[in-house]
Amino acid sequence: MKHQHPTSLQPRGFTLIEMLVVIGIIAILATIAVPAGQAVLRKARELQAKAQMQGVVLAVKAYQTEYSRLPATESPPPTEDNTEGYDTSSEDGKGIIAVLTGKNTTLNPRTIPFYEPPAAKKGGGGYSEADGLVDIWGKNGYTIVLDYDGDGQITSPYSDGDDAKVSSSVIIYCAGQDKKLDVGSSTKSDDLKSWE
Repeated sequence: MKHQHPTSLQPRGFTLIEMLVVIGIIAILATIAVPAGQAVLRKARELQAKAQMQGVVLAVKAYQTEYSRLPATESPPPTEDNTEGYDTSSEDGKGIIAVLTGKNTTLNPRTIPFYEPPAAKKGGGGYSEADGLVDIWGKNGYTIVLDYDGDGQITSPYSDGDDAKVSSSVIIYCAGQDKKLDVGSSTKSDDLKSWE
């Protein structure tokens, strides 16, 4: 006589309901994790852009220390602040970067490379001869404002008419992730500023 094992002791698979519960829990955890991951990536890109801006600020200050003047695209340099700034993806902005990298030997006669911009990455910013220095989001250049009048003050482009001053010889800002500059306003924006 064969001995049969009770059916309750035999291994069995998961039921459909158990599988759906597990899938539901995984989906809930994923929806919680994705926004947190995106926030971390956004913050990392902002820090990378700020590091690029600080690199340019340090290069401008090193140039100023070496030559006792701020970099310019012309000689003699201007005597008033360039309140509009140099967009590093425009011809004038590329000119400032050429001075800082030592490629413009007229305005940097010692050909000292004060700045080594990161190489351009497809869709990720950086420097190329054709596009200039583009922000980390790969769309806009950085804007460099220089204190050519030498008073140590630059009018903040983000003041809304109250003439707020920033104590510095150079400030840099960029559009941020939304790729829109919100200058002329003190409202909350995602623009990145070297002085904040």
